[in-house]
Amino acid sequence: MDAKKRAKLVAAGYQVTDSLDWLSLTPQERAIVGMRVNLALEIERIRKEEKLTQETIAKRIGTKQSGVARMLKCPASATIDSLVKTLLALGATPKRIAALI
Repeated sequence: MDAKKRAKLVAAGYQVTDSLDWLSLTPQERAIVGMRVNLALEIERIRKEEKLTQETIAKRIGTKQSGVARMLKCPASATIDSLVKTLLALGATPKRIAALI
């Protein structure tokens, strides 16, 4: 949401929050969710850039296409291990992965 729209809503008496506020996550939990989302976004970026299907990625990491779809659709529930494993299988360097975290 842009700053102008946010200011207008606040001026009208509304409280502007996000889903992380509603979930009452601790700062540590927020950081972990953010890491997972960043890793999943990088997987999707590489997938599109290299024109890979979810099935191709699944074969590279030894899982099913539905598992890859689930991981990308809801990264907050994916393990960091599975996200990192997938990025490594797609050729991402440890340095690049560290930058995402």
